[in-house]
Amino acid sequence: MDTALSYFNTPPMAYKALPILAALALAAIAYFGAESFGRYLSRRSDIGRLDQFSAGRAAGIASASLQEISIGSADHRVRLAFKSIGFDAKGNEAFYLMVARIAAGVIISIILLIIGLPLMTSLAGFLAGFVFVNGWVTRSWNKLRTEMESEIPSLLTRLASALQIAPNVPGALEIVGDTLRRDGPLHDWTVNLAGKMHAEGHAAMDEVRKDAAMISPSLSIVTELIARMWQTGGTGYHAAFSAASENLESVLDARVMARAKGGSAQKTANTLVVLIIVMIAFLTRGDAMASVTQLPIVQAAYAVVVLVVVYGHSQISNIIDNAV
Repeated sequence: MDTALSYFNTPPMAYKALPILAALALAAIAYFGAESFGRYLSRRSDIGRLDQFSAGRAAGIASASLQEISIGSADHRVRLAFKSIGFDAKGNEAFYLMVARIAAGVIISIILLIIGLPLMTSLAGFLAGFVFVNGWVTRSWNKLRTEMESEIPSLLTRLASALQIAPNVPGALEIVGDTLRRDGPLHDWTVNLAGKMHAEGHAAMDEVRKDAAMISPSLSIVTELIARMWQTGGTGYHAAFSAASENLESVLDARVMARAKGGSAQKTANTLVVLIIVMIAFLTRGDAMASVTQLPIVQAAYAVVVLVVVYGHSQISNIIDNAV
């Protein structure tokens, strides 16, 4: 059956693939739904068939979740990415990443089929899905860094004021942390830092310095300022801390303006990707290109174009994030 099945002359192969996509979607809904329902039942009762049935698996996930992972590591970035869409990937980072890559590959391949590319060319969508998911994980990590840096000026200003009233650095950090945005990453970082300073003393700062350096150079400078302030103290260092804070605030304010321009550049890159896809769709649907599209060399060229578009979009996004 070669007749058109839609306004876009969608190939019959695409319609045959839709039930497979629907089955995968239903399987994902069933898996995550059962997981959420299981957590709900476990909160309602400490005993029961469901708890007994899943005790081994739950223990394995719990032990994996308790394993320490370094900030900025591959597993940490995967957790951040899935947390942004409402999923908890702790202990199952590799599984969630694999599912996301497969799902993205299937979706992109079906889109390529719908716009008129042959089946073999559309299979390049799986490689494109792999690249797309990797870029999404990287962008989620960059977003965390951006959100933390955007609140650093507020942290420094409030901390400098709090230290003038109460020179106890851990206590001032705890107070200032409660004034930051509750759902922001810098709030959690500040509260955790104050807790470590109370519990471990000056020895905690070595690990904190390493973690801050992995997140952002600006946060590393803030950590060094706090550590020196805590170790040295005194009226003279209060003034030095305030001066250093003001200098860092001016630098970060300039970066905020740069990020606004970077956001506009990102929107332009997204628009170009959409226009390229639309252009390919019109070329493959035209009568003049119908026979040419079936040539192997043309199919290979289209596959390369798709991969270059997805990879280029990810690289442009990374360049924009790193530049600002």
